[in-house]
Amino acid sequence: MQEFDRFMEVVRTIREKCPWDSVQTHESLKKYLVEESQEVLDGIDRLNRTGDSDNLCEELGDVLFQVALHSLIAQEEGLFTVGDVISGVTDKMKFRHPKIFAPEDSELCSLSWEALKAKEQSTKSNSNNNKRAHENQM
Repeated sequence: MQEFDRFMEVVRTIREKCPWDSVQTHESLKKYLVEESQEVLDGIDRLNRTGDSDNLCEELGDVLFQVALHSLIAQEEGLFTVGDVISGVTDKMKFRHPKIFAPEDSELCSLSWEALKAKEQSTKSNSNNNKRAHENQM
């Protein structure tokens, strides 16, 4: 985790001190996320064609930078943090892989990926509805 903390500190410094990065928004960065994602796809093709993994590693780093930068912007906006992103995807992957993380739950283990995703979305929707109802009561 030291490497990730060091990386996030670099991203924060860039966001604070770089004139270009400091004014970017989710909207203004959309095209760069698409470009970086395409470069990952090109890196996979290059790996398959030539065995060069260095390029793919570099391009995945660029996508990770985009994720980190969007997370910092969201934190500035009071929406969520990079920790929330990590926690959310961790919980999601654990839920969607019950044969690995909950083998004792035969019901979940019997569901397809699509059914697990639908169940997760339904649970999320119910949770959001309950949260809104609670907020409206306050």
